[in-house]
Amino acid sequence: MHDLDKPYTDSIQQWDIACDCFKAEFKFDPNEIVTIDTIREMFAEIVDGHALSQNASISLMFALYFLGYLTLLEIMKAKDESFEIGNMNDFYLILDRADQWAHQSTDAPLLAEAAMPIIQATQQIMQKLNLAR
Repeated sequence: MHDLDKPYTDSIQQWDIACDCFKAEFKFDPNEIVTIDTIREMFAEIVDGHALSQNASISLMFALYFLGYLTLLEIMKAKDESFEIGNMNDFYLILDRADQWAHQSTDAPLLAEAAMPIIQATQQIMQKLNLAR
């Protein structure tokens, strides 16, 4: 993890950098998740709306990815009550890294405000699926 904190530029450039950081940290392509278009749209709206720094944008992208993954698990569970959610430890690392990037950002309070709906939605789905960190 490197400190990439730069002021806001534009969400498209910051999205590309966040995806590259995700690939480097987790060794898989975040663009493979089926909800990636929704995640990208939410990312752009929040980054552009709050002029988030690069580190804050990376944190946000990781948090949105995690929420997207949880949403898919929730859909699978709704379709099939017998669907079992496996070990989530590897995916909890995504949240840990999101926190690390947030702590390195110069605009952490702004990120916390902008990400509050994402944090709340993540907590609600985790409770619904009986997931705990």
